[in-house]
Amino acid sequence: MIGGLAGWSKVLEMMPTAMFVRDAMHRWVFVNRMGCEYMGVRADDIVGKSDEELFPPEQAARFAAGDDAVLRTHEVVETEETVTDPQGRVRTLLTRKTCIELEGAPHVLASVTDITELRESEAQIRWLACHDALTGLANRTALFTKLDAAIARAASGAGKATLLYLDLDGFKKVNDTYGHLAGDELLVQFASRLRGLLGPNDTVARIGGDEFAVLVEDDGDLDVEALASNILMLASLPFDVPANASLIGTSIGIAPIGAEAVAAGEMARKADSALYEAKKGRNRYVIYTDELDVALAHRREIEMALRETLRNAAGLDCHYQPLVRARDGEVIGLEALARWRHPRLGDVPPVQFIAVAEETGLIGFLGEWVLRTACARVAPIADIFVAVNVSAVQLRDGRFADTVLRVLEETRLAPRRLELEITETAIVNADDVTVCQLKRLRSEGVRISLDDFGTGYSSLTLLKDLDVDKVKIDRSFVQMAPMADDSAAIVRAVSNLAAALGLSVVAEGVETEQQRAFLREAGCDELQGYLFSAGVPEEGIAGVIGGYPAPLPDYSAG
Repeated sequence: MIGGLAGWSKVLEMMPTAMFVRDAMHRWVFVNRMGCEYMGVRADDIVGKSDEELFPPEQAARFAAGDDAVLRTHEVVETEETVTDPQGRVRTLLTRKTCIELEGAPHVLASVTDITELRESEAQIRWLACHDALTGLANRTALFTKLDAAIARAASGAGKATLLYLDLDGFKKVNDTYGHLAGDELLVQFASRLRGLLGPNDTVARIGGDEFAVLVEDDGDLDVEALASNILMLASLPFDVPANASLIGTSIGIAPIGAEAVAAGEMARKADSALYEAKKGRNRYVIYTDELDVALAHRREIEMALRETLRNAAGLDCHYQPLVRARDGEVIGLEALARWRHPRLGDVPPVQFIAVAEETGLIGFLGEWVLRTACARVAPIADIFVAVNVSAVQLRDGRFADTVLRVLEETRLAPRRLELEITETAIVNADDVTVCQLKRLRSEGVRISLDDFGTGYSSLTLLKDLDVDKVKIDRSFVQMAPMADDSAAIVRAVSNLAAALGLSVVAEGVETEQQRAFLREAGCDELQGYLFSAGVPEEGIAGVIGGYPAPLPDYSAG
């Protein structure tokens, strides 16, 4: 053991990290070269001085309290805090303190790592993930996260909300006549007007080129028609751009969110349906009703046909898309994708019949059928797992975990070979029933995958607290990653964070070898997308199991 300061100083001087030693009176007795460089001082400037002489009082008090705790307990203490250094610079520091003995007296040995740039980068990534870069408003992903939360509150009777979809009338003419710079400036100014009109708890989002959305909390005093009229007025005022002489207006579709609301996608469809009706007259608003929704009759037809189909499973099918190990191209799993062909309706898109199933309470029957079919099909295939999507509505059913475990037993599929894919918002907004069921399934060996990950603020802040095994990076980032710095930064950040937490990372929507090479280099563990294979029917599984060594032909241009 090194007992004297001279012995310790030789060791600490060679360390690549800032190292400090303070005595029990909080006086500095040693600082190594890296510490001097970090603080911008010479050792003689601080050795022998106390924290009170070097730092602001509040900061010095925090340092002293941390030292006292280490000296009292002799335990290693690690903290992260924001401090102001002697030059007045604000830094984020990761400090690790331990108690050592020098010449018979206890001292505090501290190592300090400056993680300012790391935390600033993470903050920028979080911002990019949930904001529109042009206007600074929330993006579509952030809107749907808020929308899911609003629906959950409404369902529990904790409050109502209203969703408004907006589309600028005449905007294309501005772009075509005056150029995209004028168009962009108009969008920025309109976004500012919207933000100024709404309260701090309301959400304003840009969801497309000239499409906006507003999610307004309703505490009982909301006059949504007055709000819509004010928005129409704001859009009609001149904009400080070359195109200010142009006639600009907006059309608004309004969808109230009450206790009967079920899914965010359905509320968005209703708002969009009302917007479509509003645009027939332009520069006006329309509130959604079942009578005006031209898709309602079709939805009802789908519901009736789906009920009949679920009685005999005729026309239902599962397609399977391979999940490929990034490092060597081997297929290690299959994702089950529900398909439905009806004799009268034809091929019904999953986005339609799954939304109907969620809204009508049929999702439990449909979900169990898909789970049972997929588990039974994959069970005989060695070394392959199956991934099955699970709706947030299914998770609210207190019998869900029992259903999953019963299906596994009946199909003889080992729990470790089942992966349940659950959306990020479903897990973040999960109630106690859902959390308990997911914990139970994980304890039995079932793996939980977070789908469409990396698109919300909650992703990076809550990931360490979520009970999951895998994260699936949203295809919107994957497809732009090799070309867009912000998407690439998000992919790398998610991969690094997941790796640090011991989680696997899947990238979906892989369509080119360029994307594949980037994702593998960025640290993704598994890849999925049309580059390897689309979803195939049951009889096509044998043809997609195997290897996909790089490089593959790039058909993206064709």
